[in-house]
Amino acid sequence: MNKNLHSILFTILISLSFQTNAQPFNSEDRFENFNRSIFAFNMGFHDYIGEPVTHAYKKGVPKPAQTAVSNFFINLRMPLNMTNNFLQGNFEKGLGDFMRFSVNTVFGLGGLLDIATPAGLPYEKTDFGHTLYKWGVWEESSFVMVPFLGAYTVRDLFGKGVEYSQDPTFSYIIQTTTQGHIAFSIADGFDSYVQVTDLVDLLKTMPDPYVFYRESYFQQRGRMLNNGVTMIQPLDDFDFD
Repeated sequence: MNKNLHSILFTILISLSFQTNAQPFNSEDRFENFNRSIFAFNMGFHDYIGEPVTHAYKKGVPKPAQTAVSNFFINLRMPLNMTNNFLQGNFEKGLGDFMRFSVNTVFGLGGLLDIATPAGLPYEKTDFGHTLYKWGVWEESSFVMVPFLGAYTVRDLFGKGVEYSQDPTFSYIIQTTTQGHIAFSIADGFDSYVQVTDLVDLLKTMPDPYVFYRESYFQQRGRMLNNGVTMIQPLDDFDFD
């Protein structure tokens, strides 16, 4: 990939965000050596296991069925999404999540069909890491790579653990066993992974795939934490030449 294309990708990345005083991340990659080793492990897993499995899934499962699976797991997330919006003081969004979950569960065959989005109730993801940030907990949090799961910050990883143990969907609605909860979580993770596998080929063309992945995560995550506005992260260690 030539320098001009690198510059275009960088420009696109920057154009997705604009300056604000909020800074949700620690500007230093404190765990870089560890993170790079986990990133390499995840990339190896993708090459030898993840990509062949997802390729077989995409080839063997009809697209409408894949969409239904994605809709189903998004619907399962809505009670937790609603809870976090209420905890953040976003009562309008919380009520929207409740309406979305109700409509898709009742009229969308348990969430297999997304009736709510065309009806003006789109899915806007939030989580407990976002809630902690809104509460002023870990205003700056360090980047960390997790085996199989990918990019997080320490704050968001802690939030993920809290969500797993307190998810109202599995505690009060499905009321499944621990084994069932694990199975649902793995299936949900696989579905999310399928959505991004095509981006890995682009990632591999970067001069430093790890840095590009980290900075892209900062941009995407920062926009969510700051309601569409994020601090532009420095790319001092990214070589575009």
